[in-house]
Amino acid sequence: MEISEELILHRLAAHYMDSDFYDYVDELTGVFVLGVAEEDKVSYLVDPSGMQSACCGFVEGKFFLSSHPQLVADLCGLQMDEFVKRLLDYKWYPRVMGAYLPADLTPFVQLKRVVPNQAYTCNISECSVSHKRFYPLKDLAECAGEEEYRQTIEAAADILKKNMELVVRKWDNPWISLTGGIDSNTTFAAANGNYHHIRTFSYLSAEKESIDCDAAKVISGHFDVPWTCYRIPESNADVDRFHEKAAILRHNNGYIAKEKDNELRKRMVLRESCPAGVEVKSWVSETIRAYWYKHYGRKSMPKLSGKLYRNLYKIFLENRSLAHAIDKLFDRYIEDFEYRKVPAQYPPADLHYNEVTWGSWGGLNISEMKYCFDITFIYNNRRFLDLLFKVPLEKRISDQHHLDMKRYLNQELYDMGIRVVNMHETKFRAFALNVIFTINSILPF
Repeated sequence: MEISEELILHRLAAHYMDSDFYDYVDELTGVFVLGVAEEDKVSYLVDPSGMQSACCGFVEGKFFLSSHPQLVADLCGLQMDEFVKRLLDYKWYPRVMGAYLPADLTPFVQLKRVVPNQAYTCNISECSVSHKRFYPLKDLAECAGEEEYRQTIEAAADILKKNMELVVRKWDNPWISLTGGIDSNTTFAAANGNYHHIRTFSYLSAEKESIDCDAAKVISGHFDVPWTCYRIPESNADVDRFHEKAAILRHNNGYIAKEKDNELRKRMVLRESCPAGVEVKSWVSETIRAYWYKHYGRKSMPKLSGKLYRNLYKIFLENRSLAHAIDKLFDRYIEDFEYRKVPAQYPPADLHYNEVTWGSWGGLNISEMKYCFDITFIYNNRRFLDLLFKVPLEKRISDQHHLDMKRYLNQELYDMGIRVVNMHETKFRAFALNVIFTINSILPF
């Protein structure tokens, strides 16, 4: 368990040309781009879910690797891609997980998003960029019985606990963003034994969030962990220089996601008021919670195809020409990024959520949230993901595996029985979305 980035890099460098290099890469947790610069070559990759957003490409013979496509565009005078403009104009674009671009698109044709779990190589003299999948490629066997399931859950939970220990060693003043949801509850459980080193916080930007704040207050108080609730103003006028700050944030995200004003106010208030040295966020957890299956109320998904990935991405019932264009885009993406090489125990829908939704929507949002403070994730580790992809799908859909990790990590917290279910996760909503998903899947035109 090492927190020194310098020592970690020395260890990786020692194995760079060895066959076990990616075994060491798989042990890394957090938010990062890892790169190696050689004479005429740059090799690089991002964290398991792309929480560190990155893009790359050549502009007028010069290579760029950046967290923000808009920064490269500002330096080089790039203009937004016409296809991206067409997509942004579609009325349903902001729906289904919010606004984000499909496949490996960025707002600019010269730049592509760096996709998680791909090893990239840039050849400077040839002005070329290539990539090759390095994860997940090893077959996994599903847990064969309750004893193996228990051992798997405990091994995964131990990774979370060790990662939380690393967090409190690496950062001064770590804060967990806490709600009543299963994701942050499990994160809080992983901090058991280190509660004297952490704080928790919640925010109230809409009345519907009050139930989560109440749950976080009870949990934190029970374990004597200091908790702060940040009340977000209801009016832009109550935030100093709101419009100037909003313009900067929207420019930095490349104008592909127009955040709601209350979300922007939240970022501004947290930046000014929250002294966290790092936020321990609970994203990435949804990958192994089979999010798309829950969202659409399904126990199975169609086979891997561009159409499947388009249906998971957005609703295109009214604009079939755009739907077919996205199909073709995802067909190429699936081939280019070698999804057909992935073993069956990693479902295509979960890979879409991890590498497209998280990688595109998540990375974009985290880059914006870092306006407030540093951010890390104890779930963002390939060893951890491997273990929980061994869990039967029905347990992942029901969240049984998360509840069992929570119980193993902190029985007292588990016994409190506090769990706030996402208001969007209703049976009727899932049923309605599944009807739309099914129609979208069978329409031939």
